[in-house]
Amino acid sequence: MPESSLQPSPEIKSRSGALAIVLIALVLLTWPTIISCNLNGRGAADDLNFHWLAIQQFAQQWPSPDLSDYASATTPGYHLILAPFAEMGVGHMGIQLIASVWSIAFLGLLAWVVSARFGPKTLVVMLPMLASMYVLFPGIWLLPDNAGWFGVLAILLLALKPEPSWKTWVFSGVILLGLIWMRQIHIWVAGVIWLGAWLGSDAQTPDLKHLFSSTIERAGRSIIAIACTVPAFAALVWFVELWGGLVPPTFQGMHQGPNLATPGFILTQLAILSVFFSPMLWSRLKEIWKYYGQWILVAIIVGGVLGVIPESSYSYDAGRYSGWWNLIAKFPVFADRSPIFALGSIFGSVALVVWLNLVSKREAWIWLGAFVGFTLAQSANFESWQRYHEPMLLIMILLILARSNVVDRSIRSVMVGSVLLAMVLGSLTLNAMLHAQPVIQTGETQTRPQIEP
Repeated sequence: MPESSLQPSPEIKSRSGALAIVLIALVLLTWPTIISCNLNGRGAADDLNFHWLAIQQFAQQWPSPDLSDYASATTPGYHLILAPFAEMGVGHMGIQLIASVWSIAFLGLLAWVVSARFGPKTLVVMLPMLASMYVLFPGIWLLPDNAGWFGVLAILLLALKPEPSWKTWVFSGVILLGLIWMRQIHIWVAGVIWLGAWLGSDAQTPDLKHLFSSTIERAGRSIIAIACTVPAFAALVWFVELWGGLVPPTFQGMHQGPNLATPGFILTQLAILSVFFSPMLWSRLKEIWKYYGQWILVAIIVGGVLGVIPESSYSYDAGRYSGWWNLIAKFPVFADRSPIFALGSIFGSVALVVWLNLVSKREAWIWLGAFVGFTLAQSANFESWQRYHEPMLLIMILLILARSNVVDRSIRSVMVGSVLLAMVLGSLTLNAMLHAQPVIQTGETQTRPQIEP
């Protein structure tokens, strides 16, 4: 075999270099804070008063940990993986460094996909993700968020494959099983697996009018996909029976919803993020309005309903606080409804239509299903917190940018928008860290004020 055939292609070299730069940036943003033993702020509070306690409990009980109740509202996979290291005597800082591998895997996989489109510019496009406190903090403190997002991202990428097969659904089912052991809330992504099977390949993907055509063929694929997700649902049912609810007994009554404001709040967040890509989106919106104006009108109606009907004022007791809720609190409300929230919901709904119009028909269906499933799952949580939503929205935006042919005409505006968005998110992250207060570790599970100050 010629020696030259063993050398990686220039494209692989370029993508590998881009990936390395992103991961180096991530390590530089997280490891110094870990090594400095920074234990200030919300991330450290959730770490010390919840997840670190669960890890220590499992380490003390190793190799037979009691999963019936522990100091985390999530399933125990994240803690079980780290518990043997704690049992061997690795300290808190060492466990943080080990746990940061989840963030490296999550952002590494995302950066690799993004690099196929943007090459050396990958770091610029990834800056908003690196700057978001809701992605950065789980890379510093012991929070299972990024472990969950890694699984979600992997399943989404499999669902977006243009030629899926039974192997796709088997791999997705295996990942989903691991994901449910990390964060039970992500059971929603099973619907994406089913939807991908129903749609079939790019050539088999129907429009709305023919969504239920070729029913026997589509049902056959879907049955296989559903069967592949049965182990994940069985695991979830097992946990529900073990706990007597959707969360361990200690946390029951603290997270159960629903919160009807969450759909509009998620759309409002999408509207805010979309502002930074408005030159590209506005150009596309004008084309959509010319040929498919009815979809814009539908989006306005849906966004209006979700933005006006539920109460949307800032309210701690109703789970509507922190993040962009703090901005909403600065504006007047009428009958417990915020005009800013209503407008955000409408603009976010229109923005969603435009984002979906940037990709192929099959990918648009997948993203619509993912967005609806994710929103419904999050609405079941009483706490409508930005920390639960922003990473998913950033994943969607970055993958659409990476996979859309339309973006080639707007590379410059994407670069500028990414930098400006990163500056905004980074300033919020920096402000949160600079004003963070030292955590008082009590050694017992805390109440809501300590969960999300």
